[in-house]
Amino acid sequence: MFDLSRKENKSDQILTLGAIYIIAFVGFLVICWIIAHFFSCIAKCCLRKGSQDNYEPNNFIIFTIPCILVDFILDILFVKLILRHEKEVEQLFLPSLVFLIGPIFINIVFSVVIIIRNVSKEGPDGTNFRNWINRNTGTTAITTVLAGADMTMLNLLTSNFSGFGLRRFNAPFSEKSKELILYGCLVGSFVEDLPQFAIQVRSKNF
Repeated sequence: MFDLSRKENKSDQILTLGAIYIIAFVGFLVICWIIAHFFSCIAKCCLRKGSQDNYEPNNFIIFTIPCILVDFILDILFVKLILRHEKEVEQLFLPSLVFLIGPIFINIVFSVVIIIRNVSKEGPDGTNFRNWINRNTGTTAITTVLAGADMTMLNLLTSNFSGFGLRRFNAPFSEKSKELILYGCLVGSFVEDLPQFAIQVRSKNF
């Protein structure tokens, strides 16, 4: 009887904690939306007044960043959970680790290939990109590493975030490179999300 009551209390604590996390995350997204909308309004005003930017900013990219990071953290926590219960689910630890590290490596390599492809491109487009990357090597390197979690992060470089002042986010990617980023995201979903979902379903049977 005592054990049953203890389990119920523990379940209630988990549900309460989960509800708090969900509310906090939704609140964070609302704040992101307000900030993005604020930047977007200011940027559009600047564009109407004759800003040199030739395309409107995608400030709502700020929504994708916390979602990607939360998803990545949850993947790590799942592997940590399996490691903690390794005796019960020993056969799932190695696959879960492989499908965590493998997609990260693939995404980073794919991102580097896209960057190199733009750098080595001939003509004015290649020259513009080389000039841009010379001014923003740090931003490019950090974003490429973050793209290991999800290649959607590369879209941050082309978002023209805030529309003015932050020139590091107006990378002149070619249309082909933008298509490759999209394909990379699709491949990442198949290589990472589907196997991880299968592992999670399998872990429920133990």
